[in-house]
Amino acid sequence: MTSPHLSERALQEAAEPCALLAAPEAAHLRGCRLCQGRVATYQHLFAAAACLAPPAFAFDLTASVLAQLPRPRPGFSWGLSVVAALVLGVVAAFLALFGGALRQALQALPAGLGTGLAVVAGFLVVGQCLELLARHRRQMSLLAFS
Repeated sequence: MTSPHLSERALQEAAEPCALLAAPEAAHLRGCRLCQGRVATYQHLFAAAACLAPPAFAFDLTASVLAQLPRPRPGFSWGLSVVAALVLGVVAAFLALFGGALRQALQALPAGLGTGLAVVAGFLVVGQCLELLARHRRQMSLLAFS
């Protein structure tokens, strides 16, 4: 025979019930007794493996793995809440003290500029929200054990 024998991968694929071999591989298999015997060996091996009972652990594998994972931190800590409240207080004090001057300065600007700034700020906020959502989904997909 001039063609080389089938690779181990091709032999294993041929041993499966719904095997789809390429035409040259299928032709070789029909004419080669050695490859036919190896395919029959893989078929016996696959049949024996299918009859094996699933492995049973003497311990709860899921609980063992979950116990080793770091504890999740709260999403919004109290320290961050205090800082946010302080920042809002500073902004409110600034607006109370300089609100009139700020209003006059903004009224002098063209209306389109203010709208443009608001749209850009909106896009930034939406972009940050989407980034946080994507990060959350990536982290949750790493924790999926099913």
